Amino acid sequence: MLDNQNHLNQSPLTTSAVEESRRCSIHSLLSPFRFAKKVSFPIGKKIAVEGYEWIYANRIDQIREYWEGDDNLFLQSKYLKALEDSKTEGLGFRYLLALKEGKAIAGITLQLLNVDAEHSIRFLRMGEIKGFWDQIKLLIARWGKYNFLIWGNMFLTGKYNQWWDVPENELPTLKAATLAVMTSLAHQEKIQIMMGRDWLEHETAMEKAGFHAINFQPSMIMELPSHWKTMDDYLNAMSSKYRVRARRALKKASGVIFRELDLRQIELFNEDLIALHYAVVDQADFNMMWAGKDYFIQLKQQLGADFCLTACFEKDRLLGFFTTIRNGKELEANFLGFDAQANREHQLYLCMLYKMIEQALENHCKKISFARTALEIKSSVGAVAHKTYIYMKHTNPFLNRLLPATVRFGDPKEEWTPRHPFREE
Repeated sequence: MLDNQNHLNQSPLTTSAVEESRRCSIHSLLSPFRFAKKVSFPIGKKIAVEGYEWIYANRIDQIREYWEGDDNLFLQSKYLKALEDSKTEGLGFRYLLALKEGKAIAGITLQLLNVDAEHSIRFLRMGEIKGFWDQIKLLIARWGKYNFLIWGNMFLTGKYNQWWDVPENELPTLKAATLAVMTSLAHQEKIQIMMGRDWLEHETAMEKAGFHAINFQPSMIMELPSHWKTMDDYLNAMSSKYRVRARRALKKASGVIFRELDLRQIELFNEDLIALHYAVVDQADFNMMWAGKDYFIQLKQQLGADFCLTACFEKDRLLGFFTTIRNGKELEANFLGFDAQANREHQLYLCMLYKMIEQALENHCKKISFARTALEIKSSVGAVAHKTYIYMKHTNPFLNRLLPATVRFGDPKEEWTPRHPFREE
């Protein structure tokens, strides 16, 4: 984790005073709980800690002059502002900016989330208590009202949570400083659990800071070969079994009109869209949050053509919808909703997945991120599971030891079989 481990093995006679000071500074960063109780971070004000200046903000507009982001849409201020204005219940937004010599060198997106386990776990929310272990889970859940500090974005699956502008050899020191500051912020915000989303590999800095790497459901990613130009190319790459299945599903939905809505139409149908979304979310085994009531409106206002809401109609009746966000050459499958009966009659959800693939091909995308739900059906259209880690840490040291077992105890497991829809070339 440290830049040069050999420095720690040098004798005092060969170690300069500057190196010794730097070593002690890094050591203090790796003791974040002591650090946490000494420093407070007023909103929007600069504060100097451990060789950096920091700004802790609750609106992206407060730090827009410093916030660089990059080509990644999900780190751009217009997207972050849309999330702020989406009116998502129980969710607050924070940003952490690191500066050195007046120049911004790092930006971190943070979210504050209030989670009620009894409401988030479906069988508890619906009152479906069936046995002894369900009673135990209910007992634990009734104690499970937590304030989360999230390093990441609850609206997405993926590591869309930070940008760095330092040489590679300086990054470990800056990461250690960031984690120390986050621990201080957790103390300041009365946080019980800190969470980092979504790492594709182990993150040494977080593990040294006492975070647990927890492997939840995988992220479903679909790579699109460059020679696929149309849906026919995609279908022709399938084995006959899956090609027949796809054509059968599309035929069942032949009476359904898929239509992209503009901003005015989204505003007109917004209440129905939110209701359809909640109808689907309520069936999920576990959910920490739901889309805000103005989420679709704000995303369309801020992102324009990069945000697409496709509605499904049978004559004048709205059956469902899905949303996608174009992030350069990647397409992010975002929130959706549908009527359960319409889904059974028209295989609506499966057809939505095919329509997302069609949309990605039309936009010359190289990849689709399908998030981490409904794993088998997404696998059947060509998505592949990628292991992701979520890092968690309880601010109480004793409870932090129990955290991995507690999370796994309440985590619903989805049993599924990976599918292989394409012919071997």
